[in-house]
Amino acid sequence: MPETNRPRVLVSNIMMLNEKPRFDAALKDMGYDPIWPDVTQFMDEAQCLSLVGDIDGWLAGDDAVTRRVLEAAAPRLKGIAKWGTGTDSIDHAAAADLGVPVMNSPGAFADAVAEVAFGMILMVTRQLAQTDRAIRAGGWPKPRGIELRGATLGMIGLGAIGGRIAGLGRAFGMNVIHHDPFKEGSIEPLDLAAQADIICLACALTDQNRNLINAAFLDAMKDTAILANMARGPLVDEAALIAALQSGSIAGAALDVFEVEPLAADNPLKKMDNVALSSHNANNGVRAVEAVHANTLKNIASVLG
Repeated sequence: MPETNRPRVLVSNIMMLNEKPRFDAALKDMGYDPIWPDVTQFMDEAQCLSLVGDIDGWLAGDDAVTRRVLEAAAPRLKGIAKWGTGTDSIDHAAAADLGVPVMNSPGAFADAVAEVAFGMILMVTRQLAQTDRAIRAGGWPKPRGIELRGATLGMIGLGAIGGRIAGLGRAFGMNVIHHDPFKEGSIEPLDLAAQADIICLACALTDQNRNLINAAFLDAMKDTAILANMARGPLVDEAALIAALQSGSIAGAALDVFEVEPLAADNPLKKMDNVALSSHNANNGVRAVEAVHANTLKNIASVLG
């Protein structure tokens, strides 16, 4: 096939961008011409619009794939292979209207994210990160922690990832309750907030649940409770969370995701010892990442040939 006739594939997901030489070669071997934009975390609508006019396929990250973007990409764009599981940044109605299939890797990170969730929860409940930092600074602290056995884990979202987190919670000896309208036994968010000792978010972001964790929810939580977010930053009203942590109305937080990423240098969360922070990287298990790499390439090949 002449070089000018090779399908053009936009690669904007951070995971493949971080291994550009490897995937540049892989995509060329598949018969495609990869396009590599400069991306810090994900592309906003303006950056997407500047790039999508002449692409045939898209290996997307959490980019703002709006109706305007999809209309600019049509009719040439044959499909979007989203790296990972979450597709909430893509306008699915617009994609359907324009005949652009959206593919992902559902359930791929259940084990990886569940393990990190409990790693971060334990950092807060047993003050592991604080102790580590203190020892490095010359101290030798003996903080008292909170055991998980006998505590109540409140899951918001009980899909593949949430279900795996719930399973690990039971293995720790926790009582598990959940809010998930699609699962039997779901309870209302404020009821869950009042009962749970650890609340963990593992749901997709929708227009209906944006800022689900707001001041009212946080006020309903026990002052000994901890909030863990392994899902999407905008599920949480970050200003309300910071206020709750500063006032002591909740005990701590374990956060892999944020409203704005990367986290700003002056964000108050960075100065709180009762907060564990990560870089939207709970899916970082080697086997899981490699499986998603392979499936993402398979997905784009299914529409480009």
